[in-house]
Amino acid sequence: MKITRRQIRQIIAEELALDLEVGDIILTGRFKNKRTVVKKLGTDDLGQPTVNGMKVLAFRIEKLMPKEKWSKKTIAELEKEEEDKK
Repeated sequence: MKITRRQIRQIIAEELALDLEVGDIILTGRFKNKRTVVKKLGTDDLGQPTVNGMKVLAFRIEKLMPKEKWSKKTIAELEKEEEDKK
């Protein structure tokens, strides 16, 4: 059975699921080290998913990374929250 490009696109579109919500923190930039807060999720004119108007494949999701690779600001905020709870 021959699979057409249209069928492949439908399969890929169905399987693309992001664990990302508004308010999450992602790492963007050339070296994926600039901390950015997700404000808007959408799609571009080609139907590709976007975050804050930029393509999806150009960032890292901080909450899915090991804690030692999180940004210093996030680690400081986390420690401050823990101190406030005590």
